[in-house]
Amino acid sequence: MALSRSRLLYIGAVLASGIAIGLLMLQRPAWQQAAVPPAAWPFAVSLILDLVVGQMAAQGRAEPLTMGDRFVAVVGAGLIVTAMVALG
Repeated sequence: MALSRSRLLYIGAVLASGIAIGLLMLQRPAWQQAAVPPAAWPFAVSLILDLVVGQMAAQGRAEPLTMGDRFVAVVGAGLIVTAMVALG
């Protein structure tokens, strides 16, 4: 099954946010002790992007996201953050 442009952009943006969050954690290690662990922060990014893509899909300008898209993006970004913190 081929992915549409909106789905690829969503996955890429959430994965890129994982890299950005990981780099932020390397610069500010004290933030690793936040109430919400940094590996969960991609959920917030995913929620915002999901709302945007959902509105575009309702208007017929994008293809709706699937649960698989969300899973790959959020878990992938969380693993990126975890790996960067563990190895950094």
